[in-house]
Amino acid sequence: MHRFLKNILIVSLFVIALHLILGALANGSTDNFYLRFTSSKQNSLIIGTSRSAQGIHPNILDSVLNLEENNGIYNYSFSINNSSYGKEYYYAIKNKINESAKNGLFIITVDPWAISSDTTLNDNEIDIESIFYSKKHYNSYPNYEYLIKNYKKGWGNILLKRIESNILIRNQNSLSKIKGAFTYLRKDGLLEVYTSMDSTYVKQNIQKKVYNYNTSMSSNKFSKFRFLYLRKTIQLLKKHGEVYLVRMPVHTSLFKIEDSFDPQFDKRIMNLANKTNVDYLNFADNATQYSYTDGNHLYINDAKIFSNQLAERIKILID
Repeated sequence: MHRFLKNILIVSLFVIALHLILGALANGSTDNFYLRFTSSKQNSLIIGTSRSAQGIHPNILDSVLNLEENNGIYNYSFSINNSSYGKEYYYAIKNKINESAKNGLFIITVDPWAISSDTTLNDNEIDIESIFYSKKHYNSYPNYEYLIKNYKKGWGNILLKRIESNILIRNQNSLSKIKGAFTYLRKDGLLEVYTSMDSTYVKQNIQKKVYNYNTSMSSNKFSKFRFLYLRKTIQLLKKHGEVYLVRMPVHTSLFKIEDSFDPQFDKRIMNLANKTNVDYLNFADNATQYSYTDGNHLYINDAKIFSNQLAERIKILID
């Protein structure tokens, strides 16, 4: 019995040590969110869903707006299911801000879906499936809480994904030939997405997104609860610096659906901007200037162009 218990202890310690090592190897290749739960508290943030996660490059804003002097801006955007405005995302943002920050820059991206919710859910149920739900650690590296609760694959996959990403990143030519998509989360919070831009493939992706949008219209509605937390988020961030509300461009076919879903959206946001004394920068009319991977997300090269245009607009307001 003594030998049996000793062997169990040895095996248990080995498994624990292995998981500690694999957890320490987790990086931007692990998944689309992990690194954002490992970064330190920030002075400036980009807030929103996957549109801004993929579409706003922190390094470009840093360069144009000289944000490096204030430790740069960090992309703390996630996805429609996780970072639509609400209680969970609000407290995640609150925990990510450096409490002493006073001269920060905050970009809050908005769209009709980020302030809507499923019609079958009450306010207490809205964010139960959010990645932030019941989280205690937002700024820990490594973040074992996140990996235990949210990484559903075997932890050996952490090592495999790291090896795969290293190979792909070294061979840039292979990224344009990928079937599906290769994603990598940068240390500044930007989610890089590499996918084929073949016209037929892109058209199919846009058609799928149009179908998803139309489906969402029938099951979602404007949420006073989410809108309240959008206001609370603005008020929170204004204590730490300048805040800008930004509507990013999307493919015209998707914009038409959004306009039908919430025809009062722009009026609602402009009124909110006026009441909270912030600027609202609306790029929806610029949609045809850019290429999209699926209609909803800017292609990585066009995201750089948009990021520069956004930074220049903000620079004019600052000056």
